[in-house]
Amino acid sequence: MNKWILPACFVVLVAAPAAAADVRLESYRNPKNENFRIFNHMYLDGAKGGLMAYNAFLKRHGQPAFCPPDTLALTTEQTEEIMLKSADKRAAKGDMPVASLLLWGLQDTFPCEQPGNR
Repeated sequence: MNKWILPACFVVLVAAPAAAADVRLESYRNPKNENFRIFNHMYLDGAKGGLMAYNAFLKRHGQPAFCPPDTLALTTEQTEEIMLKSADKRAAKGDMPVASLLLWGLQDTFPCEQPGNR
């Protein structure tokens, strides 16, 4: 019986629809209710954490996407401001994923010094 557990779990996971979804700019700016607003902030905070972790990986390999100060501790409000400024700068449409806008905003806010620009 034990030999069937792993394949059965695999089949269930593959057959189940994916529940993850991107949060788009329109739904972020205009949440349906307070629960959606809270979810949007949680999503943005998670996107920030993921981008910071990936950037640390890139930095370790010599080419970070953005260069924040070492002591940086972004609040959710600061993260939201960076993302919304990025959306405004790019005249982003409502279907743009907020995670992409956040990445570009972090690159705008914390650019990396190029070797020849000292």
